[in-house]
Amino acid sequence: MTPLETAVVRAFAGQADLRPRQGQLDMALAVAEAVESGSALAVEAGTGVGKTFAYLVPLLLSGRHAVLSTATQALQDQLFGRDIPAVSHALGLPVRVALLKGRSSYVCVHRLDQARTAPAPSVRHDPALTAGLEHVHRWAMASRSGDLAELPGPDERSPLWPLISSTRENCLGGVCPRHADCHVNRARREALQADWVVINHHLFFADQQVRESGVAELLPRAEVVVFDEAHQLNQTGIGFSGLALGSGQVRDLARDLSSQGPRWARGQRPWSHLALGLEQAARAFPQPSRPADHGVSRSRWPLRTPEGVDAAHWARGVAGVAAALSAAVEALEATAGASADMQRLWERAQALQADWTRLTAPSASDADGALVRWVDWGSGAAWKLVCAPLDASAHFRQLMGDRQDGRSWVFTSATLGSDETLDTFTGPLGLRARADLRTLLVPSPFDHMAQAALYVPHDLPEPADPDHTPELSRAVARWASRLGGRTLVLTTTLRAASRMAAQLQALVSEGRCEPMQVLAQGHGSKRALLARFRAAEASPQGAVLVASASFWEGVDLAGDVLQLLVIDKLPFPPPDDPLIEARARQLERHGESAFSACYLPQAALALKQGAGRLIRSESDRGVLVIGDRRLLTRSYGQRLLGALPPMRRLVDEEELMVSLDELAFTRLSTTGHSRS
Repeated sequence: MTPLETAVVRAFAGQADLRPRQGQLDMALAVAEAVESGSALAVEAGTGVGKTFAYLVPLLLSGRHAVLSTATQALQDQLFGRDIPAVSHALGLPVRVALLKGRSSYVCVHRLDQARTAPAPSVRHDPALTAGLEHVHRWAMASRSGDLAELPGPDERSPLWPLISSTRENCLGGVCPRHADCHVNRARREALQADWVVINHHLFFADQQVRESGVAELLPRAEVVVFDEAHQLNQTGIGFSGLALGSGQVRDLARDLSSQGPRWARGQRPWSHLALGLEQAARAFPQPSRPADHGVSRSRWPLRTPEGVDAAHWARGVAGVAAALSAAVEALEATAGASADMQRLWERAQALQADWTRLTAPSASDADGALVRWVDWGSGAAWKLVCAPLDASAHFRQLMGDRQDGRSWVFTSATLGSDETLDTFTGPLGLRARADLRTLLVPSPFDHMAQAALYVPHDLPEPADPDHTPELSRAVARWASRLGGRTLVLTTTLRAASRMAAQLQALVSEGRCEPMQVLAQGHGSKRALLARFRAAEASPQGAVLVASASFWEGVDLAGDVLQLLVIDKLPFPPPDDPLIEARARQLERHGESAFSACYLPQAALALKQGAGRLIRSESDRGVLVIGDRRLLTRSYGQRLLGALPPMRRLVDEEELMVSLDELAFTRLSTTGHSRS
C-alpha cells in the first residue's frame, strides 16, 4: 500500500465516526490511488455506500488543494456546512474551505439600491414588490455572505430575484459604484485563499467558458478536482457548449430598458415604447398548437418549421424579435455614454442581437449533424431557441487539459452507467480516450432482497393506451389506502403527473378510497412538497406525492415516510428530444442499433435513478411497483430489470397487498400507533 492508502485504512479503523460501510473503504482506497498518481477515476457508488466520506477522507489526508463540484447549490451547502466539517472534526485535521456560487446567487447591492431608489413602473405600482425590496434590504444590511440562499422568503422563482441579483450580462464590474461592497468579489477572494473550494457543475462550465467568476484562477492551484453527482455533467456541459436565447432574456432586457433609460437618459429616447416592443415581440412569438406530454413542447429547427406552427407565423415571429432588438440597440448606442449602466445595457443588447442572428441563420453544421437546433416552448408563452452539440466531449476534454499535468480527477455518482464499463457516462464526456482512467463499481450495501419487493402488474393497459393512467390511478388509490399514504408516484411526463393527481384527488373526494392528502408537482416548490410529505407521516391520513422530472433524483425519504414507490412507465427518452434523436441517427449511420445503444441505456439509467428513491437506509422496507408490462412482455425487459438491485418478486396483486399489510403492521407494532 502507498502511504496515503495506509493512512486511509488507519483513519477508518481508528475513528468510530468514520466506521466504513461495505464498499466505502474500497472506494476511499481507489480515490487515494488516483490522488497520489495524478490520474482519473470514475466511481459508481450505490445508495448507502457513503461516497462523500469515501472521497473526503483520502483528500483531507493527502493535504492537497482541491476543487469540489456538485450538481446543485443545495448540495453545495450540504457539503460545505455539514459533510466537510464532520470529516475534519473526526480526523482532527483543519482545512480552509470556501463556498463559491454563481454571480446570481448573491445579492447585488448596486441593483438593490437602484430598485429601491429608482424603481421601474412595474415595481413602483406593486406594493408587494416594494415591501419585498425593503425586506431584502434589511436582510442584506446584516448579511456577511450576501448568499441569497440564506434569505428568508423569496426564492429564485420570485419576481424580486432579477431586481436584487446580477448576471454576467448586466454586472458593471470594476466601474460599479458598490464594487468595494460586492459579495461576489468577497467570495472570490476567500476562494483564492482556501485549501478547498466547493462549487457546482453549472459554475464550473460557465466560468471556464467566460472566465467571469474566479474558478478559472482556482484550477491551476487545484491538485484534485472532484465531481460529485457526476451523472449530470454531460447535460450541464452541453448547455454551455452551445447557444441559447429565450423569451426570459428578451423580457429582462425590456425591464432594464424601462428602468435604466429614464434614470440616465430621460427624454432622449422613447424607453417605455422600446421596452413594450420587446415585450410584445416576445409575447407574439409563435406557440405550438398543443403542449407536449412532458410539459415542454419542442421541435428541431430550422431544418423544418416546428411542428404545429404556421411557417408564415414563424417567420414573422423571428423577424419581430430581430426588429425589436435592433431598435433597442440603436437607441442604446446613442445614449451609452450617459452612464456605466447604459454602456453595459448597450453591450448586452448587442450580444443578444448577435446571438439571435447566429441562432436564426442557416448553418452548414445543421446538415452534417455537428450541431442540433431546436425550439422549446414552456408555459406562459415562454420559449427558447437552442443550438448545441450532441455531447460535451470536445468541450470537457479541453477543460481537463493536459493529462500529464499531475492533476487528479474523480467522478462519482450513484448512477453512472447501465453496465460495468460505465460507457454511458465516460463516452459523452470524452473520457474513454484517457489511458489513465480507472472505473469502479461499488454496489449498495443494502440488502434489497430482504428490504424491498418488486411488482410489475400484468393486467394494466399498454403504456400508450389512454386508459393506462386512469387504471393505474385507481390501483395506486387501493395500494396507498393499505399503507395510510406513504406513497411516491414518479411519472415519465408532467402531464401524466397532473392527470394522476387529479384522478387520485377525485377518488379521495368521492370516498372511493381511504382519506389521504394528494400532493402534486406544480403545487408548491420541491422542497415544500417534500416537507409536507414528511410531515404527513405523523398524520392518520398520510399522503401520496405524485411528481415527475426533478423528483426522479435528489429525493431522500429515509425511514417509514416512504414505503411504496410507483413508477408509471419505463422512462425512455421523449421521442422528440432533439439530442437523443440526433444521437440515434448518428448511431444508425454507423450501423448500430439506436434502440440498443441509445434509448435502452438511457431508460436503464433513469429507471435505476428513480428506483433508488425507495431504500435509503439499512432499516428501510418498501415495495417498488413499475406499471409497465413491457418489462414482462418485451425482450429488453430483462436488461432493464438487470439495472435494478435484486429484489423479491411479487407475482400478483394479492401478494402485493399482503406485503403492504406487513409493512403497515410492522410500522404500527413498532410505533404503537393505530390509524383512526
